[in-house]
Amino acid sequence: MRNAIHKKMAGFRAVLLAAVLLLSTMIPQLAVQAAPNEVAQAALGIDVSRYQGAIDWNQVAASGVQFAMIRVGYRTQSTGIMNEDPYARYNLQETQRVGLKVGAYFFSAAVNEAEAVEEAVFTANLLDKYQITFPVAYDCEGFRSSTSRQHGLGREVRTALAVKFLDTIAARGYTPMFYASRNEMTDNADWNMDILNRYKVWVAQYPSEPFPITPASSYTGVQAMWQYTQSAVIPGIAGSVDMNVSYFNYDGIAEARDKSGAAPVSAANAANVQYLDVNEVVTPSTAVNLRTVPSTDSPATIVIQINPGDMIFRTGIGNDGWSRVLLNDQVLYAYTAYLQKVM
Repeated sequence: MRNAIHKKMAGFRAVLLAAVLLLSTMIPQLAVQAAPNEVAQAALGIDVSRYQGAIDWNQVAASGVQFAMIRVGYRTQSTGIMNEDPYARYNLQETQRVGLKVGAYFFSAAVNEAEAVEEAVFTANLLDKYQITFPVAYDCEGFRSSTSRQHGLGREVRTALAVKFLDTIAARGYTPMFYASRNEMTDNADWNMDILNRYKVWVAQYPSEPFPITPASSYTGVQAMWQYTQSAVIPGIAGSVDMNVSYFNYDGIAEARDKSGAAPVSAANAANVQYLDVNEVVTPSTAVNLRTVPSTDSPATIVIQINPGDMIFRTGIGNDGWSRVLLNDQVLYAYTAYLQKVM
């Protein structure tokens, strides 16, 4: 069995290496300013969220994958409540541990500029303790559905919200990138690409024969990254995963902006916790600590203590005895038993 696994991984690595060699012959089509340590060199990577479950990042790194785009969080399209992806911190922690280059993205459902800024600040606050080398992307989908709170927003409004998010991300020191499907971007159908082309553009298009059989996306606009399939099979990941070609790379790994370091997260905790989304104001019944993770394992996770009468916004109630709250756009956690809803 072990030999069979080794042969499978060796075969996968060979396919990836062949793809990288092909990529090295392609000229990147970039019309955006390069980051200080950016190089004109192609790379292969994946993007992941909670839907991939607990990933064995040792196997992913050994397979030849060069970078990963991690979903940090999302705003629900029906209620507008912001949520942290339950696997975000674990995936950021583990990709950093195995030495992969890391970027991130947020799934937006913002309907005004204040919400777009809130999403960007939320994203940057979570990322600051991790080594983020690749861009931080804005992902907005499903706005054509009548059940989406974004339904009816025009192209220029959607574009303005994307710009607000991306400019806020840039101001926090990260490289901004815009993600959308080829059909949404072609001929400015759903986005004003004349404006969004000033950022890196990540295009999604899934040809019947994926890369490297199909060597490039048919999108004719400027593009820095291509998501060419949602059905890749990678060692260490159960089920399928999105695969990407980046037409740029970096000659090193960035330092975390906050050198204090992130609290450790286990895969088991990430897998087992489920939150009921709520939208309410709460106050503690006694002095209670707000923490960066739902755990008392380390005093280093304590951000602030709140007292009876202090009011805070709760966005989720977990099945692990913890509540998810917001403080100055930062997601924190507190014991549910100590929180009371303010009528």
